[in-house]
Amino acid sequence: GEEFEVIVIDNASQDGSVEMIKKNFPQVKLIVNKKNLGFAKACNQGIKIAQGRYLFLLNPDTEVTNNIQEKIINFMESHPEVGVGGCYLYFQDRRIQTSFYKFTTLASHLGRALLLYSFLPKNHLTAPFFPDYFRRSQSIERVCGGAMVVRREAFEEVGLFDESFFLYYEDEDLCYRMKQEGWKIAPIPNTKVIHYHNRSGGKNIRKIIFSSYQSQLLFFKKFNPFYKVLIFRIIQFVGVSIRFFYWFFRFLTNPNVREFSEKFLGYLKVLLSNFHYPKSLIK
Repeated sequence: GEEFEVIVIDNASQDGSVEMIKKNFPQVKLIVNKKNLGFAKACNQGIKIAQGRYLFLLNPDTEVTNNIQEKIINFMESHPEVGVGGCYLYFQDRRIQTSFYKFTTLASHLGRALLLYSFLPKNHLTAPFFPDYFRRSQSIERVCGGAMVVRREAFEEVGLFDESFFLYYEDEDLCYRMKQEGWKIAPIPNTKVIHYHNRSGGKNIRKIIFSSYQSQLLFFKKFNPFYKVLIFRIIQFVGVSIRFFYWFFRFLTNPNVREFSEKFLGYLKVLLSNFHYPKSLIK
């Protein structure tokens, strides 16, 4: 019963997606980029030409379920204080994924770097996320950008995605700025999006790892004083080192497994850059 439009931003895919969309879905607004511009910049391209009062941003490795559009609109219409709404994400086998996160702090960063949340999952100081069975009806801090809904009015007030982020943490940056301006971030009840996790990103594991740590540091530097950034970098170094040695050992024992070699090289790439991310030594 509601009018909607579908906008697809193609970040230089090479799998025939553009041809398929042109042939089978001529009603779709299609923007084709000659190179991968990253998540934030590509999303902004679509947002700028969108007409709707709500913008539903979806990763390419997601599948929506029936009536999700109606549930989104009903929730956003009845909660005008919400600037960003997050959908509940599920794995392909229908297990729920972590969908709602806390803002990155030194404590949550330490918990993630040392995997403390794996051993102390109910410790809200170190856990970087909100368990999905917890606080379903309450305001949260940030949502996963893989399936997020943004009110146009909030975008107009706060601004679009920060294009300094190539991949990851652009959703946290947006939610943080929304919170600063008084908008609420909330889960949208009864929504269900199937997330085929890393279906597209898994093709370049090294770049995924590198971009994750690059964006993580970029976000923290943007909103924190120098002394906290210094501590953050030390924690980041410890976390990367732990993962490097773990995947190096897995690579030595199973050198023919591509995932092990790619992750080992990905963390090596971060270490060799000495956290000066533009100076990558491994492509």
